[in-house]
Amino acid sequence: MTMSTQHEITAARHHIERLRDEHANDLTTLIHLVDGGALKGPAGDTLTADLHTWDRGYKDLFTRALRLLDALHPSEPAS
Repeated sequence: MTMSTQHEITAARHHIERLRDEHANDLTTLIHLVDGGALKGPAGDTLTADLHTWDRGYKDLFTRALRLLDALHPSEPAS
């Protein structure tokens, strides 16, 4: 098993942060659409609750992924 270099860890961090930001923007847009009346009644209420649950879950997932990266000890680059 090879260890990751600092460059690879940094690249992974940037990728995860980009995905986290895209997710936040997409989910926020969906929540605003539903909250704004795009879907009314019990179905809209259920969807809003689900979206908020998914949002929390994805935020936790991205936080855990970034913490795992923080725990890595990079290898020295090959000379």
